[in-house]
Amino acid sequence: MSAFRQSLKVVVFPFRAAWFVVLSANFIIAAAVGLFFASFVAYGVVLVFSYAFLPAEWTRALWQWAADLYAHSTWFKAATFTFFALVFLPILRFWPGRDPFADATREREMKRLNEDLIAARQQEELRAKLRA
Repeated sequence: MSAFRQSLKVVVFPFRAAWFVVLSANFIIAAAVGLFFASFVAYGVVLVFSYAFLPAEWTRALWQWAADLYAHSTWFKAATFTFFALVFLPILRFWPGRDPFADATREREMKRLNEDLIAARQQEELRAKLRA
């Protein structure tokens, strides 16, 4: 039995080594992509932070650097667009704001009209049965 286990280990080892290499490569790729996106998120946070807390000349210099990078890099354009889209999409979901009271009133009115329609249909069916 020991010889069988030893031969099984010899056969399985290359597959395990190859699987480990695949997992390592995936980890390296996923880490690089994650760092890439995290850097753009951090950059966007810095730009937003610069407006709120940094002096005007520092903010101007930071935005000038961003404008130059934006002009030269397609990747940076895509990342900037994506970042600001992700920042503003939740805001646009609630804007323009709806009036919850008006929505509730409209919903109640629709429900009342629907119930009236159902009642009228049932009365018509009852009258048809009584005539027949």
